[in-house]
Amino acid sequence: MIWRMVRARVDGLGVRIAVLLSIALFPIGLIAVSLTHQFAKAADERAQSNLLALTAQAAAGEEALIRTGFGTAEALAAVMPFVVADEDACDGVFSQFIESNPSFSFAGYISADGILACGSANAGQDFKNRTIYKNMIEAPELRSDLVLDGQVSHRQVIVLSAPVFENGVFDGYISVSLPHEDTRINLENAPVDRPVELITFNAEGEVLSASGGLEDVEARLPEGRPLAHLTGEYRSSFSGVTNDGEERVFAVVPILKDQVYAIGSWPRERLSVAPGFAIATPMIFPIAMWITSLGVAYFAVHRLAIKHIRHLSRDMRTFASIRRHNPRRKDPGLPRELREIEGAWHDLAETVIRDEAELEDTIHDKSVLLKEVHHRVKNNLQLIASIVNMKVRKAKTPEARFALKEVQGRVMSIATVHRSLYETTTEGRVRADQLLRSTVGKLVDAGVGNEIKLENTQSYEPITLYPDQAVPLSLLATEATTNALKYVGRPDEGLPCVEVSLTRLEPEIARLSISNSKGAPLLPPEQISGTGLGTSLIQAFAQQLGGKLKVEDEEDRYSVVIDFPIASFDEASDGGFTEVEGD
Repeated sequence: MIWRMVRARVDGLGVRIAVLLSIALFPIGLIAVSLTHQFAKAADERAQSNLLALTAQAAAGEEALIRTGFGTAEALAAVMPFVVADEDACDGVFSQFIESNPSFSFAGYISADGILACGSANAGQDFKNRTIYKNMIEAPELRSDLVLDGQVSHRQVIVLSAPVFENGVFDGYISVSLPHEDTRINLENAPVDRPVELITFNAEGEVLSASGGLEDVEARLPEGRPLAHLTGEYRSSFSGVTNDGEERVFAVVPILKDQVYAIGSWPRERLSVAPGFAIATPMIFPIAMWITSLGVAYFAVHRLAIKHIRHLSRDMRTFASIRRHNPRRKDPGLPRELREIEGAWHDLAETVIRDEAELEDTIHDKSVLLKEVHHRVKNNLQLIASIVNMKVRKAKTPEARFALKEVQGRVMSIATVHRSLYETTTEGRVRADQLLRSTVGKLVDAGVGNEIKLENTQSYEPITLYPDQAVPLSLLATEATTNALKYVGRPDEGLPCVEVSLTRLEPEIARLSISNSKGAPLLPPEQISGTGLGTSLIQAFAQQLGGKLKVEDEEDRYSVVIDFPIASFDEASDGGFTEVEGD
């Protein structure tokens, strides 16, 4: 009986916390006497920490400009191979950027031969003698350089450069100029009594800008610590002496990792403690802490925590009473209150599990319904194709029949894709060889009459694709095959032929090739007059595939070849392809 009464009093969470806090706070009384001697060191560390924050705050404006410049340079480098052929469009891209960002003075594309191919101004200038060009030729990578006399702007600028690659080969670089006077550090938000002097530099340790100007910047740098040795760190602070002998606290903050850094300095300060208070503090602090902790443990935990935990436990048990009860874990080491919460949690967990099972059933039903919807869509597409086929038979002119056959081919290709996507046993994956064999085979059968003898060769390697790739690949093959059937010619020797092949060049690269023989046209002239729609669709589908389109027009053969990447199948991947607007 006595043991039960004692256990009832010491079993509570409040008593346990009070005991543990008393034990945990005891060492504080032993170490408190040494706190006074550590205040000076703590003041230095606090000053260094404050300087890191002040440095980051002061560099925020320039960081935004440099990030904008590098981001623009990298974006322009990615699209440059597609626009460089059109000089007006290329110049327009850079001019529009300068107009939208007045903080920058120049942007342009310097080709691999050192000539300014296009830019916001002075296209055609020679940059072969510039240091940035020479460094880019040796090691094409992101760069930031200070140029005292810009070749285009004729002013002191920070040049942000990004290399341009064409098929993995260096093809020049994008250069964006940021005038130095526009990137002076803005220290308006810095405390007046704690002035921060800021200097920015690149990964090679070259100074880019300074809040006090560049005239005596070397004298303000830390002695014995080259800037190049301060790169590569996330954030760091240290005390030291400048080259002109002044003691300061320094902080290094990366503006753009591995590219641009900022170093801020602050006159060294030491915080002092009042003499009379320094001796009393080590004695008062642990006693006050212990008494306060006991009061908090008894009143706060009991009055503010345990009462509400018990009430919540009763509510959870009431909520779970209409469901199946799970056995509670019997652990005498747990406080009574936590045992109650754990019991209620087990009840609630069982309920959540049951609700999740019901939710999974609902999702399954919706998935089945979605597949049925897609199945009906496929049937409707096939019905449309049949109706168009009836119209083909009743058409009175060759032009009408040919136009209706093109419509029928496109509708059938979409229906075939639907069947492959939603009737396969492996959801989310499509066999491209089976898809093309069905699509192209039906297209050839419908596009060539019995009176024409045509040699049709199809070769497909087994390749599995995401639906995001299978759809544009099927439509591209349909359009290219339609064009091949339209323009196929009878050669001097042998039968006219159309060849379609799908091969795997590398583990992650596939090639689709569609070719037709050239010679005397098989179709009447009125049926082979082109509108350019098919070619536009082929280009759009190739872009959606992320592939490279190549047209080979030889003396006796015309071929369309597309090399495209095969997306790898993993749980984190969504195919990596997006729809192209206007397709």
